[in-house]
Amino acid sequence: MKNLDPVYLIDGSAYIYRAYHAIAPLTNKSGLPTHAVYGFTNILLRVLREKAPRFLGIAFDVRGPNFRHEMYPAYKANRPTMPDDLACQIPYIKEIVAAHNIACLERQGVEADDLIASAAKKLAAQGHPVIVVSGDKDLLQLVSESITVWDPMRDVFMDPAAVQKKYNIPVDRLLDFFALMGDSSDNVPGVAGIGPKTAEKLINQCGSLEGIYQHIETISQAKLREKLLADRENAFLSRQLIALKDDLASPELKEYEIPEPNQEKLQELYSFLDFSRLLKTPVSTAIALETTGFHLITSEQHLQEVCHQLAKVPLLVLDTETTSLDPLVAELVGISLCGSAEEAYYLPIGHRDSDGNPVAGQLPLALVRKILAPLLADPNLPKLGHNLKFDLPILENHGLPLNTPLWDTMIASYLLDPSRRSQKLDDLCLEMLGKRLTSFGEVT
Repeated sequence: MKNLDPVYLIDGSAYIYRAYHAIAPLTNKSGLPTHAVYGFTNILLRVLREKAPRFLGIAFDVRGPNFRHEMYPAYKANRPTMPDDLACQIPYIKEIVAAHNIACLERQGVEADDLIASAAKKLAAQGHPVIVVSGDKDLLQLVSESITVWDPMRDVFMDPAAVQKKYNIPVDRLLDFFALMGDSSDNVPGVAGIGPKTAEKLINQCGSLEGIYQHIETISQAKLREKLLADRENAFLSRQLIALKDDLASPELKEYEIPEPNQEKLQELYSFLDFSRLLKTPVSTAIALETTGFHLITSEQHLQEVCHQLAKVPLLVLDTETTSLDPLVAELVGISLCGSAEEAYYLPIGHRDSDGNPVAGQLPLALVRKILAPLLADPNLPKLGHNLKFDLPILENHGLPLNTPLWDTMIASYLLDPSRRSQKLDDLCLEMLGKRLTSFGEVT
């Protein structure tokens, strides 16, 4: 069994709420709330990235009462209804799961925990190791030699030894331990006035709820006996409410196997939701820029010809490559120049090899300054860049001052959407154009 790939079962509903409350409100450009979607998606991507599971399923609650409400109408009655700004995000979370082609477990009348319990018990009985991904303590009652619980937000794994260490209670007695305490978040009553220390002592002393009430006369504290006797019915009811239903029909192993995700659909969703950072992960659907119009300038004559040509364009686009992101200390490595969508030029100036020696074929800075400076200083030629406040001092420090008029696409992006999480050029190109920029490494 140890050589089999584990099956990961994610408690989807729990992580939706944790993401909703943990992340500051976010919206896309249409005003749709997105923070729960964003947080949930990052948790899912972390599982996929760190564990690379072969088998995975995600369980969700569905709206409406379940069998526990039939036993106890006040079950979870203390909880407010789902906020409107969370409810509107649920469909997009489901779409992201569907785009990943991950098995989705949900059923009317039961909870996500019950679906996880049934799936975990079935798979474990067939000899498959199971890892339940959740921070919900109720799911710890599933822990066994075959089933562990992992909370990625705290990066904690719980096996039988870890449960014993945390609660000083064996796993097979955990349900009765929880029943004595109840659960205020779910409005499960338990025995009034009994906390974890008392519950631990009682369970270790008597073994179970039945054992406690069979030997109630051996409990020396009169007030504790009174509490237990007064809430006997609640104690057993609480055990029924907390116990996970583990006999529901669940998918076979092959249905949890993850095929390749629908990257096109994911990119479409990330773009709509304005998840610019996630658009880069992955970028397999992004189209690399066509490089047939890219030219490398390595001679004085070529530089003169390019400058003569660019002096006639209506707009000069430029960018710098440097040794540092600090403009006060950065050395100029190269300059990119462009006057049309068809032709672009790269002028290497300060490239060095692995030994720190200048790479051959580069023009001296003094010669570049003599030929290029008049073009950059032309007051009648508008210049466009992205984050020009960085390029301006770099060029100035190398004797290539940039004269107005100046246009900056980073400022333009901010003015169009100040709430955008990234104004970086590669993110904007990927999100708005579906294009992947040529990296500095590819240039060099």
